Amino acid sequence: MTNVKVMTDSVAGVPPELAEKYQIKVIPGALIHYDGKTYIDNVTLSRSDAYKLIEEDPDKFTTSALSPSYIIDEYRKVINESPNIVHITMAQELSATFKTANLAAQTMQQESPQAQIRVVDSKTAAAAEGLVVLAAARAASQGKSLDEIVDLIPQIRQKTGGIMMWDTIRYVYRTGRMSKTAARLASLLNIKPISRVTDEGTVELVERVRKREDGYKKISELIKSEVDTDSLHFMIMHANSPEWADDFNQKLQQEFNCLETIFSEYSPIMSYATGPGAIFVGFHPELDLSA
Repeated sequence: MTNVKVMTDSVAGVPPELAEKYQIKVIPGALIHYDGKTYIDNVTLSRSDAYKLIEEDPDKFTTSALSPSYIIDEYRKVINESPNIVHITMAQELSATFKTANLAAQTMQQESPQAQIRVVDSKTAAAAEGLVVLAAARAASQGKSLDEIVDLIPQIRQKTGGIMMWDTIRYVYRTGRMSKTAARLASLLNIKPISRVTDEGTVELVERVRKREDGYKKISELIKSEVDTDSLHFMIMHANSPEWADDFNQKLQQEFNCLETIFSEYSPIMSYATGPGAIFVGFHPELDLSA
């Protein structure tokens, strides 16, 4: 058992087998609301059932943040294993999770003074967040202290990129950036936006394509522009589209020396905004965790 427990949310997409291997505590990214009922992401509603609800009636599917009390309960469970916790959240620019987790940590430390809980903004999301979490968990497995891991996370994030391609912009209105009517009209043009996560943890549009193949090519070009090596670790996340994730992986294999490729699936609360078919790739070079 490691001395430091790493926590994150389901948005990071850490596969269950890796969460188990590195003893990562994964909590829900949000609550899901559908047709008057409330579910807990991947707890009282499975991923596959959540996707069915999105397909049945996308406009009845909404999400909301977890309460501090829910996160406090999760902290209590983890403290039974270790009082030293680093909780890595998705970018606070994209979610209220970071703020809510801080409130929960403050309350928990009053309740259990022996607990040391550090909430860290990953300044990214999805597969890029997942890679940051996994690197932090590997550092914990190597015996790094809580302070050492917290200091490492910004260094890991600096070397980790994240790029996403939407399959459709039909659902972009849910981000507040376009009206529902405009989004559905624009989707008829078959536009596939490509976005990247900035260093500040925001999402910026960098390209628009019409063909998926053109999108794969553009993503490869963007990755090459951000790194100075072709030897990279990848995490490919898809929104209920494993066949497209596999297709994209084959393209990456042709363009890069893939040191490792992890496949994962979007949490339903992400696909709520992106719609089905979205692809997100996180990447970073080999990391020196001994620093």
